[in-house]
Amino acid sequence: MMLDVMGIIHHIKYENCLQSLTECRSMGAVPFGAKYRLIDFVLSNMVNADIKNVGIITALNLRSLLDHLGNGREWGLDKKRDGMFILPAASHSLRRKSIVDLEDFYVNIDYLKRSKQKYVLIAGSNVIYKLDYNKVLFFHEENNSDITLIYKKDQSWNVGQEPQVFLKIDDNQRIVGINTKCKVKKTDNVSLDTYLIKKELLLEILAECYLQKKWDLVKHVLAKKLKELKICGYHHQGFSTVINSLNSYYNYQMELLLPEKGKDLFISHGAIYTKFNDSPPTKYYPGSEVNSSLVANGCVIAGKVNNSVISRNVKVEREASVHKCVIMPDCVIGKGAYLEGVVLDKNVNIPAGTVLKGSQHVPLVLGKGWESWEERAVEVHE
Repeated sequence: MMLDVMGIIHHIKYENCLQSLTECRSMGAVPFGAKYRLIDFVLSNMVNADIKNVGIITALNLRSLLDHLGNGREWGLDKKRDGMFILPAASHSLRRKSIVDLEDFYVNIDYLKRSKQKYVLIAGSNVIYKLDYNKVLFFHEENNSDITLIYKKDQSWNVGQEPQVFLKIDDNQRIVGINTKCKVKKTDNVSLDTYLIKKELLLEILAECYLQKKWDLVKHVLAKKLKELKICGYHHQGFSTVINSLNSYYNYQMELLLPEKGKDLFISHGAIYTKFNDSPPTKYYPGSEVNSSLVANGCVIAGKVNNSVISRNVKVEREASVHKCVIMPDCVIGKGAYLEGVVLDKNVNIPAGTVLKGSQHVPLVLGKGWESWEERAVEVHE
């Protein structure tokens, strides 16, 4: 049963891959899918699997994430026993590029030891998928695995700035090779940065890492223990991604506008929970047009919105046009403005008549509260 499993959502060391989007917030707090934050997806997966004890390791730019998570009430984790715990990272430094830095776990070893669960489910805050973890636990026990990794294949991956972990897997789903690279082919088995392991074994690994002062779970542990431990891969077949670049952040939100992708993420395998917001329903003025878009509540739409993801409390004024854009909360698109291939962070005010163009491969990104205007027409080419 998943009551025997505790969850740990670990700190992402390459947060600067999202550039201005993580200047004043941590990776897990970045808005995604109109009304969610990145951390909502993996946290909701854990809650839907009846995991009652969840630790969240974080270090940089805490305010936004702590404000979003609160006491865990929206996820049912405001409990007297177990519940949600905010855990400090070992260091604020981003110099180490480990995908999972086990030193962050070691400094919280008392939390691990005191927890009563038998297994630990480790996941990154920048992983987007929907999955019933009960199936992973069943697979783990049926195969008598020491460690189980969740992976994805047969998917076109957006190339990120940071390497992804890819796996060589035999016919028995045992991992026989593991490496990292940035260029991922459709046929590769790509790790979704999610690991199931017995707590006893994790504590033994942490003791070894402390003695050797080597903390990278993938490079210093998994890659070196493929023969010593039985490490298996669980194939996830639904929509999934690891957000590790502006390109992946933008393009995977565009994919959510496809009905089959949106249904797989938002409807199947339980709800996605997020911080409650009491904004009114979105108001659509006569003459407005909205096509193939996700629009959150609290918006005022008087212009045109096509193939875009619009967060809460966004205003699109008359004669304005928003095409293939990601707009975060509390932005204003002025009268007659034209935006295409643009990502707007929170509280950006686009003046009337402005033209902003990016592309699928090079989206134009304006940071939070951006007000620096050298010219009104900006065009970014591939």
